[in-house]
Amino acid sequence: MSHNYSTNKFGVKILSEGTKSFKAFSEETLNLEFFLLYILLNESNNENIIEKKDFLKKLYENHGDEKLVDFLQSEKSDVIFKAKSYEKYFGQMAYTRMADNVLSYFKDILVEIIKSKPQILKSSEKESLDYIFSFSSMEELIEDITERNIEKLFYNSVKDIKKFFIERLGINLFVNNVVEKNFEQFIKQRNLIVHNRGIISRDFSKTFSNEYVKYEVGNTLGFSYENLSKINGTMTNLLVDLELAVTKKFNLEKFNL
Repeated sequence: MSHNYSTNKFGVKILSEGTKSFKAFSEETLNLEFFLLYILLNESNNENIIEKKDFLKKLYENHGDEKLVDFLQSEKSDVIFKAKSYEKYFGQMAYTRMADNVLSYFKDILVEIIKSKPQILKSSEKESLDYIFSFSSMEELIEDITERNIEKLFYNSVKDIKKFFIERLGINLFVNNVVEKNFEQFIKQRNLIVHNRGIISRDFSKTFSNEYVKYEVGNTLGFSYENLSKINGTMTNLLVDLELAVTKKFNLEKFNL
């Protein structure tokens, strides 16, 4: 069976062309990978630690902070120059950016699809004449209704998003229940970071703990730099499959990537 993509040595699917939405997603994904690579390379470069310590000592000496100066003169302070020390924070920051990039693709591609086929949003809902005539063109009206419906959709659960894609677009987002649950966990972890400092809640633990992984209530979610790269690849593969399905079905414009 032939594919419309290539696969790199890490098993990540690569497209040579895609929609405007996928182009934006790919650029953000690449920037994130470079960011992670920068952190890992910086971890192995300890040549300038002495210079950095001297700079900070002079800075804090001028502010009369003797305790901090003493700390910087000790070997214990080496830890503040190691990327591993900040893996918890960098990991969570990168994870939320990654999740938002995926969600942005969903929203962007839906806008592209609906603009090409506005009847997708056809429903029994009524709009007031004041609302309708507040726009100078039918295109502006359609764009506003589209954005409003998409925002509403993404406040709902993954099951609601899946239902929308099946019923309105005729596309199944997930090949099986395992992929669907993994995606649900992907989004829920993002929400825990954004709304709860990454601290595992009782509901999250109950939903996603299994015989292999136990999420203890009160623990904090952590993501190694290497694991983030793997998650990024998994999400990319999911979106490549969706991209191929929607571009084929709705004949969306494509660009070189």
